[in-house]
Amino acid sequence: MQATVVALVVVSAFFHLGWNLVIRGRSGSLLFVWWLTLFGGLVATALTLILRIPLQFGQVWPWLAGTIAFHALYFLGLSRSYKDGALAEVYSATRGGGVLGTTLLAGLLFHQRLPLLTLIGVVAVSLLIIVPALRGRQKPGVILWAALVALTIAVYSTVDSHGVRLLSPIPYIACQFLGVAAILAPWAWRDHSPVDKRLAVGAGMMSVVSYLLILYAYQRASAAPVVALRQIGIAVSPLAGWLLLKERVRRYTWWVSLGIALGSVLIVLG
Repeated sequence: MQATVVALVVVSAFFHLGWNLVIRGRSGSLLFVWWLTLFGGLVATALTLILRIPLQFGQVWPWLAGTIAFHALYFLGLSRSYKDGALAEVYSATRGGGVLGTTLLAGLLFHQRLPLLTLIGVVAVSLLIIVPALRGRQKPGVILWAALVALTIAVYSTVDSHGVRLLSPIPYIACQFLGVAAILAPWAWRDHSPVDKRLAVGAGMMSVVSYLLILYAYQRASAAPVVALRQIGIAVSPLAGWLLLKERVRRYTWWVSLGIALGSVLIVLG
């Protein structure tokens, strides 16, 4: 994997973990998620206008419609699963399932074939980050929502890996976030949780930067290894949940984190 792609994905992973910590800290408030997507979309729109990026929507509309729909399901499911699930376990279940799904879909739809070393790393990372969720004692509802989130990750990752080759990443993500905000609005405004809008702005900025970096990576590499390497944040999530959210972390989770790091090395070397 190219050094540029590795840098894009690793930086993205830590921004991604950051805004997930913020959402979990707000107990999965859907209204907070709505403000996050709205602010993120407005920032990306402003950048598009300031930089005068050409807008060529001719062939990209079906891909934008797909990513908006599945990202809306993603944020809805993520919000619901975080209400009762621990960060390390829910985050792991959704990302691990998403990596495996992306590998299958990208291979079937776009014939993206991976070198053997990379494939071993992708599968290893996927299985290792699902382990905490399988061993954790989560409520059935949390498991179902986490499974939905994993499915949406697989679909929108595959869609975006192609769609971003048809339109510049900045207007692409602007349409994505604003479209998601429009879809989530009817449900979000039923949530009367107090929202710190300054925190939502910060989380929105982290979310946009995180996924924008991934979109640039998709332009340079296959979807599956990009999505898998991004899960390096999983190795950090137990520590973050323990330090910042006072969540209990099981001993075996630290060994899983080490395994994820080793799998990530295989992806980079492949």
